[in-house]
Amino acid sequence: MDKIRLRYLAGLLLLCWRAGPALTAGQLVTTVVGGLLPMGTVWATKLLIDALTAGRTEHVLGPATALVGLGVAVGALPHLVSYLRSECDRRLDLMLQDRLYTQVNRFQGLSRFENPVFLDELRMAAQATGGSMGPVTSGLFDLGRNVITVIGLLSALAALSLPLAALVAVAAVPVLLARLSLEKRRIEMITRQSTTARREIFYASLITDVDAAKEVRLFGLGDFLKGRVLGELRTQQSGERRLDRREALVQAALAALSAGVGGAGLLWAAYSALSGSLTVGDVTAMVAAVAGTQAALIATVEYAAYAGHALMLFAHHERVMALTDDLSPPKEGAALPALRRGIELRDVWFRYDDGHPWMLRGVDLTIPHGTSLALVGLNGAGKSTLIKLLCRFYDPSRGAILWDGVDIRDVPPAELRARMGVLFQDFMNST
Repeated sequence: MDKIRLRYLAGLLLLCWRAGPALTAGQLVTTVVGGLLPMGTVWATKLLIDALTAGRTEHVLGPATALVGLGVAVGALPHLVSYLRSECDRRLDLMLQDRLYTQVNRFQGLSRFENPVFLDELRMAAQATGGSMGPVTSGLFDLGRNVITVIGLLSALAALSLPLAALVAVAAVPVLLARLSLEKRRIEMITRQSTTARREIFYASLITDVDAAKEVRLFGLGDFLKGRVLGELRTQQSGERRLDRREALVQAALAALSAGVGGAGLLWAAYSALSGSLTVGDVTAMVAAVAGTQAALIATVEYAAYAGHALMLFAHHERVMALTDDLSPPKEGAALPALRRGIELRDVWFRYDDGHPWMLRGVDLTIPHGTSLALVGLNGAGKSTLIKLLCRFYDPSRGAILWDGVDIRDVPPAELRARMGVLFQDFMNST
């Protein structure tokens, strides 16, 4: 794992701890206990079967009691883990959403919200919820539990047959490599399809949006927009289909490999028992250890792969959190006086992007206090742009806008906007 992902992992775990220290500690305890249960069950089962087959009735009570206690723990622990995980996810979700939308509300200008790249980033960042971060937060405890289980079961298996324990461990390597490769491809596919998904949502919203309903029906655009929605959807599904086919083939091959290793171990244990080198309890323990180890190894690989996807979403969240405001900060201590003389535009030039044409060129305009002024012009002449500059949704590319001689870039945007009332032509209707 590279340094950037490690930093994201550390940051996410810190947020998880802040969201609920007691919940995190509780998950840590249940992780250790849950990881040791399978090994305890294997050994207790072996001791019980050996005692029964040897006719040592005085040795039956201890393993039997242990199995009863382990059974109770196995039955109760998942419910406790589920509660701790759900509560942790809920608290982390609140914290992540609070952080994200607090940051978005800090952006005083409009330029970012008109940038498709930023909108894609924001859409992905919004998916970094408490539940989607589970593979990293709660999943890390699952990973720890499975690691403890694997170590315990492999130790038990090694005590019975060192070569078989080594074979089971080595067989897990291709599973790990294949699963990580598949998850990397899935993350790359999701990233590539972000723009396609945004276009699909946009076209679909035009079909169903009440504000667009008149034009869609007047100009007969329904079928055209439906075709665009289905086209973008087919593009997404095509990538998903290719990846799903590859995953199905790889997973089938890996399942066959695991079954082959387990079957070889079972045959070896059966023949060893017939020759007298293993007891019936040893065979039972070995079969359970092989099956449990393989299941825990596969689960470990799955958690690691899902964690990679979750960290990708959290990376989008962190990149949005790292952005500064798109407007230059005001001067410290600067205040906006009550308007007495008027508002003045001095040689104002503006364009929305360096690659776009100029919307305003060298505008000089004075709006005296206590007067009314009408701006008249064709669509696209820059009337609305000028109003947006007055509200400081953007800063002029050149020149300055003065409020009684004070450059509006020197005062907080919220203070300036508190003095204004604007009804835009593309206003929001809340009904």
